[in-house]
Amino acid sequence: MNTYWSQYVQKTEELYLSRALKFQRKNMDKWIDVMQLRDGMKLLEVGCAGGLLCHRLKECLPQAEITGLDFDTGHINYAKKKTEELNLPCTFIAGDATQLPFEDNTFDVCYSHTVINFCDPEKFVSEQHRVLKPGGRMIILDVYNRGFKPEEWVPTDGCEEKALYDKVWAEASKNTNSQIKRYENRTEKYFAYLAAQGFQQISIDAMASVNYAPDCDNVTDEMARAQINDDRISELCSAEKAYRMAPHALTETEYQALLDMINRRYDKRIRQYENGEKSWEFRIATTVLISGTKL
Repeated sequence: MNTYWSQYVQKTEELYLSRALKFQRKNMDKWIDVMQLRDGMKLLEVGCAGGLLCHRLKECLPQAEITGLDFDTGHINYAKKKTEELNLPCTFIAGDATQLPFEDNTFDVCYSHTVINFCDPEKFVSEQHRVLKPGGRMIILDVYNRGFKPEEWVPTDGCEEKALYDKVWAEASKNTNSQIKRYENRTEKYFAYLAAQGFQQISIDAMASVNYAPDCDNVTDEMARAQINDDRISELCSAEKAYRMAPHALTETEYQALLDMINRRYDKRIRQYENGEKSWEFRIATTVLISGTKL
């Protein structure tokens, strides 16, 4: 059983909620269009985490056969439970992206979202080439974020919350579990990897989505609160992961105080939203899609 990622990098719930803000139901038709997906296809998501994108696609493409694979069994167990809860028949398998447990020529499309830079890229690409049918497509989704987040929402030097957060992470960073193995993350290199493994018709596209803009009038109350609370969960998970790796860095009282201060800060932000106090913070994520066809 491998649960490294879900324990020490990104908790499954944290990742599922953040992807839900990006792959929203209202814009799934745009994602399906830019990914050139059709109902009835056989799809594989490599590095599916908790399965959010698989579930969103299944809602829109009910006849598609969708499989999600992830190395982290914590992610896969979460995805399976969500599948039952949502009654969306997707298949989830624990496995290695560089040694896919599938026969040759199985899938119409293989896609991944910010995964290639955590795997051996040549094996990552060659395995997807192997399991794709002739005419099948591999899609690499790579992301960078741009936006504006006012300093008042970030703990600043001299405050107790930041001091405790920095203290626990200073010790956690010494734990080998905090060292994530990364491979070169340069978008232009992905073209070369696809070409080297025999892909043809190599293309690029892009999709921009507003992931965070709670003060804007075209964002519903439900979505605004979800956006604010997604940041809350991310920060709480960060503190939890650090404390798991360095349990002696803080006393139990200090750790609970840190969690309380994070929650109070986001409770305040929710109250300000409800009172109409606007700070106009926003984040836009631009996703680059690089694809190639197996001929």
